[in-house]
Amino acid sequence: MNEFTAIIPAAGKGVRLLPYTANMPKTMICVAGKPILGHILDQVESLGIKKVVFIVGYKKEAIIEFVQSQYPHLEANFVEQPEPKGLGQAIYLAKEKVSGPCFILLGDTIVDGDLKPLVFGGQNAIGIRAVQDPSRFGIVELKNGKIVSFEEKPARPKSNLAIIGAYSFLDSAQLFSALEEVIRSGKTVKNEIQLTDALSVLLARGVEIHPVQMNDWFDCGTVEVLLQTNRLLLDRHHRIPAGLERNNKIIPPCWIADGVQAQNCTLGPYVSIAYEAQLTDCALKDAIVGPQTRLQNKTAEHTVLDKYNF
Repeated sequence: MNEFTAIIPAAGKGVRLLPYTANMPKTMICVAGKPILGHILDQVESLGIKKVVFIVGYKKEAIIEFVQSQYPHLEANFVEQPEPKGLGQAIYLAKEKVSGPCFILLGDTIVDGDLKPLVFGGQNAIGIRAVQDPSRFGIVELKNGKIVSFEEKPARPKSNLAIIGAYSFLDSAQLFSALEEVIRSGKTVKNEIQLTDALSVLLARGVEIHPVQMNDWFDCGTVEVLLQTNRLLLDRHHRIPAGLERNNKIIPPCWIADGVQAQNCTLGPYVSIAYEAQLTDCALKDAIVGPQTRLQNKTAEHTVLDKYNF
């Protein structure tokens, strides 16, 4: 069986996360102690996938450096999306780097749940979950358990089943052919080429795409969702380096990287601090502290702090 190639679109600017994305792409914002992209790549590795194509654009150097330094064992390819023309175009740009089966996971999305049934179920598949506000998402319509239509952020949704940003295709050539048909047709939504339109083409060609229910997912595109994701991940995985509690009060759960320097601080609950941060006389809870951040006499709650915004 051919090996899967993962495609990770990560070219977006992350306008909703300004000012934090003024100096880095949104996929490089830290949550629970590591960049969003790090959590995604950990999931990709857990699936045994070694080949990854990254669609990059805005501040691409940060992504390339991170992948090459932290995941050197991956067979990584970087393809640039010069202009933001939609997810459909981003995926299509990977065409020359992908053959056989592919797995797509969006670069700002952390999926909660086991991805193996979606990827290795022996069928084309798409992750879905019921939501309260389906007009904000790509939506699937089911009949007798099968997908019969896709819609992208519809004003009047036919269902409440949202696409969570995880897709698996046994034959990537079929997907790229459908994307090419959409591109040639000139069809766009808000001037963007949509992946959902290519999925509709596949359905019209008789290609089945099976829905796979997932626990949840986190589209880390706003500060509120970043903090929510941070709390969920810290409930599952927390760490405090040895010796840090000697001169500080740590209230679990927290995730604090090795090498973080802290003096006379109260940290937690739900505080994550990335590498090379330095804190003195601070009181933080429900907060994310990015790498190399310097804080002194800082009291903060329910916030994101980095070396540019503190």
